Amino acid sequence: MSNSPMDVLRDLAQQKLDDTTINLGKAQQSHSQAVMQLEQLKSYQQEYQQQLRSNVAEKGILIADLVNQQSFIDSLGGVVRQHATHVEACLQSVNQVLSTWRHDKQRLNAFDTLKSRAEEVRAHRESRQEQKMMDEFAQRASAGKELL
Repeated sequence: MSNSPMDVLRDLAQQKLDDTTINLGKAQQSHSQAVMQLEQLKSYQQEYQQQLRSNVAEKGILIADLVNQQSFIDSLGGVVRQHATHVEACLQSVNQVLSTWRHDKQRLNAFDTLKSRAEEVRAHRESRQEQKMMDEFAQRASAGKELL
């Protein structure tokens, strides 16, 4: 387990990024599902329109049936427009979570950089201390030889 405050901050930033990544996946999945549903609705609308045209051209239909079918197609068009708005809202949600994810990723990268720099400074300090000890040891060994 990490003990230093930098490690704790880095771990918290990693957890936040992980949570945001999960949220991004959910938002993208919702958007994809909404797009597929919209395409299905558009397809249904086109099928009904084609069916109406075909019936009118081939057999002819009663005015009341024409009005009913056209009313149904119009209401389906309203549903398509409403769902298109939902798709746009899903896309905005994806973009918002993606922006948050990018921010969280930058934050984690910053903590990683700071941690790396701190480790480099610590290693350099330890290296200098070790070199100093080796120099003192060599100096004492040299001084001991001179006494003999």
